[in-house]
Amino acid sequence: MRTLCLNLQKVQEPSCAEVFLKFSPRVQFRYPQHVFLDIESTASLFGGEFSVLKQSIDLARQFSAQATGAIADHPAVAQVLSNYRPFELTKPKEDFQSLRHLPVAVLPELEGLYPWTKPRQIEHIVQFFQSLGFHTIDDIQHFQLTSFRERWGETGIALWRRLHGKDTQVISPLTPQDPFQGYGYFDDPVYHIPLLMQKIDPQMTYLFLRLEGLSRFAQKMEIILHCEYSQQKHSLIVEPVSPSRDVKLYRDLLLKKLDHLGLENPIREFEVSIFDVPEKIEQLDFFEPRDLTEDRWRRLISFAKQSGCEMGFLQMKPAHLPEDSFKIQTDWPKEFNSKDLIKIENNSIQVKSVYAKALAKSPRPSLLLKEPLQLSRLAIQKLQMLTRFPAERIESAWWNLLKKKEDSAQFENRDYYYALSSEGQMLWVYLDRLKKEYYLHGYFD
Repeated sequence: MRTLCLNLQKVQEPSCAEVFLKFSPRVQFRYPQHVFLDIESTASLFGGEFSVLKQSIDLARQFSAQATGAIADHPAVAQVLSNYRPFELTKPKEDFQSLRHLPVAVLPELEGLYPWTKPRQIEHIVQFFQSLGFHTIDDIQHFQLTSFRERWGETGIALWRRLHGKDTQVISPLTPQDPFQGYGYFDDPVYHIPLLMQKIDPQMTYLFLRLEGLSRFAQKMEIILHCEYSQQKHSLIVEPVSPSRDVKLYRDLLLKKLDHLGLENPIREFEVSIFDVPEKIEQLDFFEPRDLTEDRWRRLISFAKQSGCEMGFLQMKPAHLPEDSFKIQTDWPKEFNSKDLIKIENNSIQVKSVYAKALAKSPRPSLLLKEPLQLSRLAIQKLQMLTRFPAERIESAWWNLLKKKEDSAQFENRDYYYALSSEGQMLWVYLDRLKKEYYLHGYFD
């Protein structure tokens, strides 16, 4: 078994092991600061053991700045190396060649998945060997099991077995159970938003790393700020238009919320909760960039939604009345996906992205006036009518009888024409055949 041991250098919650599930399903946390991964069958998926070691340390340092790691056959040896020879990889079946020249002072760290039951006795063993002039692991590996057992009993047996690779330690698959929650407390209450974010940021980063390890997305995030006085608290909900793991997006949306929050009553503590959903799996083309226009759109629409603005794509829908021909859709419609337009100019090929080709072919404009504008005779004379016969005729009497609309007359008996203004604008005008008046109803963009 090839084992990666990470020393996070400070006390961590057991849930930190979830961050590393992306490298192996067999992950185990050992209090207070070690994480062990079985990478025997998964290292090749990440470019080899050295690549896994580098990536896992880079990941660990996002929430534990001084994290170190090492890889060995046995968890106990990997732990020793992560402390005394960081970033080392032993060759398979040569663990104890790497330990030979280390001092006996490393024996308290020769634990692995199971800490010493009597750590003080291990310290006495180290002092005993040093007093006899044995200073390296190579000096004591020649002693027989009986010598360790007769002098130190069960602790001696366990030590001898670990020194000779006889102690079997199996890393089991990790079953996550902890909720996605974080907490922070200020010794001095905070009035300033940047200081508040300095404390919230690490909690958010850690929670989103756990989401990535578990292949989950954040649907929304709730921040509860507990004030210093009167037991007042603020509850802030951050919810983009679609679930994601974009921590920068959530941070930016949270800052927008905080900008409108007065902190006259300072913040003493806070809670962070993330409501998660399964990850969306998309099969991307080999050459397709990860930073898609769709992703940038989701960021923009999330900001608009949080600010109370209506924003989205105009999508055509089958409707008799022009006023009902389009609807605003915030999700990225499939028919709006980018399609390459290939143009040949001067013996060279140009590839341009074209969006919403259906709208370009729409017989009705997407820019409609809220109320049709009656045109004067002078305005009509300035227009160049592009169609001699009506492009579309709408007679609405039959459906208005069904709906019993009192204002149905405004929709009746329209003949629509295409026209060109003196400024070169493409217009959509109609003739009300009952009133014999022309109206401007929209523009083609």
